[in-house]
Amino acid sequence: MNRQKIPLAKPSFDGREVEAIKRVIQGGWVVQGPEVEDFENLIAEMHGARNCIAVTSGTAALHICYLVLGIGLGDVVFMPSFAWPSAANMAMAVGARPVFVDVLPETYNIDPIDLRIKIQQCLENNIGKPRAVVPVHEFGLAVDMNAVTAVAREFGLEVIEDAACALGAYHKGSPVGAIGKMGIFSFHPRKAITTGEGGAIVTNDDELARECRVWRNHGQSVLEGKREFQLAGMNYRMTEIQAAIGKVQLSKFPEILNKRMEVAQSYFKNFNKNTSIKLPANCTEHTWQSFMVVLDGDCDRDSIVGAMSKAGFECGSGSVAGHCAKIYQEKFNYKPDNLPISERLCNQGLALPLHTFLAKSDIIRCALSLIQAVSEK
Repeated sequence: MNRQKIPLAKPSFDGREVEAIKRVIQGGWVVQGPEVEDFENLIAEMHGARNCIAVTSGTAALHICYLVLGIGLGDVVFMPSFAWPSAANMAMAVGARPVFVDVLPETYNIDPIDLRIKIQQCLENNIGKPRAVVPVHEFGLAVDMNAVTAVAREFGLEVIEDAACALGAYHKGSPVGAIGKMGIFSFHPRKAITTGEGGAIVTNDDELARECRVWRNHGQSVLEGKREFQLAGMNYRMTEIQAAIGKVQLSKFPEILNKRMEVAQSYFKNFNKNTSIKLPANCTEHTWQSFMVVLDGDCDRDSIVGAMSKAGFECGSGSVAGHCAKIYQEKFNYKPDNLPISERLCNQGLALPLHTFLAKSDIIRCALSLIQAVSEK
């Protein structure tokens, strides 16, 4: 009898989300209302921020951050190459130039030393005005924010934390998101909690928060009781249905996070010290949005993915390398070997199933199947 394939990711839904949706539908208020405000307050409290602005996605959140900080034509934004390209894409959207920075091989996070080098090269070659850095807390592990913020201060850059994968994560005891000027989160289905799609901005700057709310709502605000369009904004409003789902998900978040940590530690235990499979950094503050191993250079990842599929497990690439994308190679003449660690992680990284529905037996079988697949390939 064929077993059903174990998915790479699976949202932690149950009947409580269904009841929350029913409540909103029956109430009749379905966009940007009290559910959204409650959800925002919960995220702000969790991450020690005075303000949270819920939006339609993490990408929309980045877009608004750039806009309220006045980043645009002639400006340069720095971000890690090994990450989903939202930060780079939105820099392009506002007319700024994205510059990719390599990452550290153990944590997969931005390399502060390479960040300084890239900023200096930018200044020496006069390619634009360095304005901001977007450190990405990759897969739920916080960036070395002390080192990144030190570089940012040295060159006068704003820090926008991309915590899309890092809800509930800490850096040396401080919650991520509000360490920099602004921070963003994503609630995509592959994240620890999901609203289907959705995102949020957090900041301790009240004026920036006010401007974020104007940008997300068509550029309008109410002045002396009268609607006024202050700027040409977007419709990035989160729905009440999404927020209601998010509130239920947040109520389960401690349980979800504990389970994800248990799964990660079980993987570490079952892989032990296999030399052909490089394991990620095992840090206590990691929240494990994904568990990505790095295959030996002799392994063909596509073949391994196929073998794992036959064994009953959905696996895939961990992330992408922005500097290897066609658009950025054509526009800025990037070559794959310009950022060798990002290139290797992009080509050899393998994400394994990680969600709350995994049993210990699933994890053991997954690890043994991967070890066998690697030994055969």
